[in-house]
Amino acid sequence: MKNTIRLTHGQLLASAGDSATLWRVKEGVLRLDQVAHDATILVQLAFPGDLVGVEALCAEPYAYTITALTTCKLAAQSVEYDFNRFAAVAQGFMQQQERTRDMMRMRTGPVRERLAYFLKLLSQNADGSSRKLDRSDLPTLKQIACILDVASETICRELNAFMPAKVYNRAPRGEAIGSLAMAA
Repeated sequence: MKNTIRLTHGQLLASAGDSATLWRVKEGVLRLDQVAHDATILVQLAFPGDLVGVEALCAEPYAYTITALTTCKLAAQSVEYDFNRFAAVAQGFMQQQERTRDMMRMRTGPVRERLAYFLKLLSQNADGSSRKLDRSDLPTLKQIACILDVASETICRELNAFMPAKVYNRAPRGEAIGSLAMAA
């Protein structure tokens, strides 16, 4: 079973309650949410190398709604043999502890440190190497603010310290007004 799928930013992989499939994140970041009648609560993020859908190992449906936070590539994982199933359960358990720690680090402490940690996680590849991030690789400011539990304005300000926004040159005010007067 080597099915590979691609998800675009914001695309739904599965809703809570759907029949589960075990996937490995090859590229991108997934968001796992608990969706209630009145709110959506971020539970965890899944990064390259992570497993999602470990509920499939227990013949259970997905516990959370899973959405692509960035463009993603996922590969279905076969667990037909007992050893593969045991290995996936063990990896899922260890991964859960690591991602719980990650969520704690992204939600407590100074905003600059939380953002730096989030950017570090985003830059990691499935093989453990890291890549240089571009602003186009990032989720929206609103999504980052939700993940780090701060205001969007704060993220905008702090993000400029790590990844300055491109500045476009504008004509001086006098030149723009003068060219309009000449056109009339």
